[in-house]
Amino acid sequence: MIVVFIILSAVAVLVIGLLAVGRLAGQLAEQPRPAVYDRAEAVDFVADRLPDDVTAQLTYDELAQLLQWHLDYLEELGVARAQGVDRVASGPLVAAEDDALAFVIGRATDAGLAIDDVTVVQVIEGNEKYLEAIGAIGSQLPMPEDPTGK
Repeated sequence: MIVVFIILSAVAVLVIGLLAVGRLAGQLAEQPRPAVYDRAEAVDFVADRLPDDVTAQLTYDELAQLLQWHLDYLEELGVARAQGVDRVASGPLVAAEDDALAFVIGRATDAGLAIDDVTVVQVIEGNEKYLEAIGAIGSQLPMPEDPTGK
C-alpha cells in the first residue's frame, strides 16, 4: 500500500512539473526575442553601408564612438535600455531624428572630433538600419487623425 502511495505521489509531482514547464515554455515562445545590440557587429554593419568618402574620413574608433553617442541619446530618451535593466514602456516610444543628430554632433564637438554633419547623418541612418535589422526598431506608426477634424 505504501509503495502505491509513493508511486502515485511521484507521478503527481512529475505531471505537475511537466505542466508548469510546458506552460512557461508556451509563454516564452509567444514573446518576441529581445534585441541585443552588439557593438562590434554594429560598427561592421554601418561601415559596410557607408559611402567610400565617409569611410575615408572616419576611423573605426570614431565610428564606434558616434554609434555609442547615438545609443546614449536613445537611452536618455527612454527608447533604449542597458542590458539587464527592466523598464516597461506604457506605449510606443518615439525618437526624433533631428534631436538625435543634434545630440551626437554636440557630443562630437565636445570631444573635439572634426566630423561634418552629413557624415553624422549617414552614421545615424546606418545605425538605425542596424537597429531595424536586429528587430530593435518596429515599423513606422501611422499618424493619428487630427482630433479637431481639420
